[in-house]
Amino acid sequence: MKTKNIILSGLIGLTLLTTSCDNGFDAINTNPNVPGTIDYYKSDLATALRAGATLDGADLHQRIKSINVDVFSHYLENGPGRRNYTPADSYNEAYWGAHFRWMYLLNTVIEDTKDKPELANFTALAKVWRVYIQSQATDFFGPMPFPKNTADAEFAPYEPLADQYKFFYSELKEAVALFDASKAFMTPEDNIYFGQVDKWKRFTNSLHLRLALRVSEIDPALCKTEAQAAVSNAAGLMELNGDARIGSVTGWGNQYPYYMYQIGWGGKSVMVTSMEKVLTGIGGLAYHGPTGAIAPAKVDPRGAKYFDPSSKNKEWKGIAPGLMSNEVSNMNTDFGYMSQLWILTSDSRPMDVFLYPEVCFLMAEAVERGFVSGSGTAKDWYEKGVKASFLNWGISDADATAYLASAAKNTWGTSANYDDATGNGNTKLEKIITQKYIANYPDQAYQAWDDKRRLNLPAFDIPKYIDPGAGTYPSNSKDIKNPENFISRMTYPQSESLINNAKYLEGVAQLRDGDKTSSPLWWASKRSNYVTSVVN
Repeated sequence: MKTKNIILSGLIGLTLLTTSCDNGFDAINTNPNVPGTIDYYKSDLATALRAGATLDGADLHQRIKSINVDVFSHYLENGPGRRNYTPADSYNEAYWGAHFRWMYLLNTVIEDTKDKPELANFTALAKVWRVYIQSQATDFFGPMPFPKNTADAEFAPYEPLADQYKFFYSELKEAVALFDASKAFMTPEDNIYFGQVDKWKRFTNSLHLRLALRVSEIDPALCKTEAQAAVSNAAGLMELNGDARIGSVTGWGNQYPYYMYQIGWGGKSVMVTSMEKVLTGIGGLAYHGPTGAIAPAKVDPRGAKYFDPSSKNKEWKGIAPGLMSNEVSNMNTDFGYMSQLWILTSDSRPMDVFLYPEVCFLMAEAVERGFVSGSGTAKDWYEKGVKASFLNWGISDADATAYLASAAKNTWGTSANYDDATGNGNTKLEKIITQKYIANYPDQAYQAWDDKRRLNLPAFDIPKYIDPGAGTYPSNSKDIKNPENFISRMTYPQSESLINNAKYLEGVAQLRDGDKTSSPLWWASKRSNYVTSVVN
């Protein structure tokens, strides 16, 4: 893989950026026990943590998450975006190059520390984070190079996802065993858990569980083995108030990205009709938005916190997916948009890296579908997840209790009451994934897109127009139960076909439709559908 020059060219800039945001280069890199030595592995690991968690800040975050992943997950629309599935090669190129720079840093940390038992925590965290960012990049592109050492940077092949996932599992098991609270670790440089080894161990097991569920459709036996291994580890899973968050850095370019988009750059991230339908009616609680808003009578209480009504007519409504630009008059004024109430509180609002409610819903699915046993009931995990999500958004436990007791259904037919099985769109799996979808908004949109591709859940409106050159999609299909109507991946950077053609072609050969956005990823290739809704 011809990424060596890309990696090295960005390395100095990345390191300087991170050290300038902490307590000074000397504070980070000087080992007080060995005069004159510099612990580069600390700054390298700190850089990779922040860059991988935030996609390097507002610029790349907007190009990849806001304009791509948020749109594919039907969380938000942000300008033309990728609403018609048309790739933007410069965006994909930027992510590709940045990702391999982060991987180079992590491989450097592992090589610098792996033969030093006293630095086992650094090795372990670098291994965990390498899995985290590689799994996220493969969610975006599909099969791709996975350099596992610095010498591999230029020559790694496009590795099949089935092989990568097996490595992910073994790496996470090895890492959780390596973590040792009695050994040295970094505190100010760890901007997620600040050196709390026990929390990193629980994070590792939770990531293991997430990735185990990812293969539920393509390899149920492997899913069961790995999910049980994650749950059975003595360190446990993430716990209430154990959410992994990384604080944004105040000031232009490093602020919480959605603050930058809406306040600094003047654009609005607006609600999509699919999300509007998910939130409308479910839980049976009255809409409590701004005075004078035109909204449904009953809205999930998180919905009023997620989205403000349109500035033009005060309507709490979403934009239909897949419209052409000439079909939209003014996105900034005509649709409900990301609420200013929580955006404006701070330009350095923490970004969610992994949420405890997601862990609860992973457990609810794993128990409900028989992938794990001896770990409580699916209903208990489901209700824990809803209550934890309400708590994260400042909604009372009393409201959560009333919400969970309600059989009121959203537009897709899904209720919050776990025992209510009436009507279409209301299976237990639809409930679990619907609540996971709501709880992960907005920072964990990758997980929403992953569930859509894996299970075709929750129900989405079908984009009105899809670029015919982007992939092979059903013609004029309105069937919400057909997973083929929704985007599967993003294309490789064109530079790979020019400078790394032989390996690029090996990667393309692993994709059903070639290098197209319609090619399903390995773990989604069964094209499962669990939607039972009849609403369109």
